[in-house]
Amino acid sequence: MDKVLFVLLLLGAFHLVFFQAQATVCMVCKSFKNGHCLKSKGNCTVDSGPGCRTRNFFTFTDTGGWFHYHTELDCSYHCTSHNMYLGNVKISTYCCKNQDLCNRDQGKLVNKNAH
Repeated sequence: MDKVLFVLLLLGAFHLVFFQAQATVCMVCKSFKNGHCLKSKGNCTVDSGPGCRTRNFFTFTDTGGWFHYHTELDCSYHCTSHNMYLGNVKISTYCCKNQDLCNRDQGKLVNKNAH
């Protein structure tokens, strides 16, 4: 009986070690510009759900183009990639998962002027 209990215990531990979903570590930053965090740098962890979020904020200029104002990085359980327009402000949201700090790279790739 003890051997059966031991085998069941090992099978349970095997399942936890090899079949557990891996958490994704995301970068957190309130103001990310030119590849550097200027305000509130940290990390967060998402166990399930969409994962890491990058939100790029743009303002519409007098010359008719979008100027990159700043980027925010965080974790989100309800992230969807989309563009939202609020008057002369555009917020471009991107989501990524299954790779640690994947939102950091998206923040670096922002051009100063995006159309």
